[in-house]
Amino acid sequence: MLIITGMIAGIFSVAPAIDSSKYLTEAAANSNQVIVGAIFQFIMALAYLGIGILLYPIIKRFSSSLAIGFFSLRIIAASLVIFGTILLLSILTLSQEFVKSASQNIMEFEALGNLLKITRDYINHVFMILVLCFGNFMLYLLLIKSKLIPLWLSLWGLLGGLLSAIASIMLLFQVFEVITTEYLILNMPTALLELILGIWLMMKGFDKRALLIESR
Repeated sequence: MLIITGMIAGIFSVAPAIDSSKYLTEAAANSNQVIVGAIFQFIMALAYLGIGILLYPIIKRFSSSLAIGFFSLRIIAASLVIFGTILLLSILTLSQEFVKSASQNIMEFEALGNLLKITRDYINHVFMILVLCFGNFMLYLLLIKSKLIPLWLSLWGLLGGLLSAIASIMLLFQVFEVITTEYLILNMPTALLELILGIWLMMKGFDKRALLIESR
């Protein structure tokens, strides 16, 4: 359930006003949209952390080192999402101040706004995603070892994580921009996997035979 919650929260955390080229005026004009986006981004952080908390007691039976690595990286990812939320609200505040100032000192506002936006993009779409991918690599390697889910799901998870990591690295080196067709295509396998895995775990859960064998 938390996997699906994280996906839904991620979708609703998008704030087009912030991503607009005219964000200094658009954010203030659409403040409710930005605040809603920030709320859902915070919910996404809680979902990421909740997944780590719920999975850790189960997966540590099969590999304590991989389980600790996965859980630690989930904590870091959740922290980065919260930091991104703070930056989102900071851009909103800057936009409101820009509107109140009657567009005085435009260059100063633009410089600070661009710094906040670029930092937020790197936090949300590069560093947080890379941390999440490395954690997922550990998780799916552990799931292959434990056989808690079908092998094809675990292999899909490894491939999806690799493609998402490549997308973030491409973004880091400015090969393409945020939310472009290329970026979305590379992240699509991970998004589909999380949807299918979330439904799978809600309907079937982990393989009970694998859990019973390990508990003996």
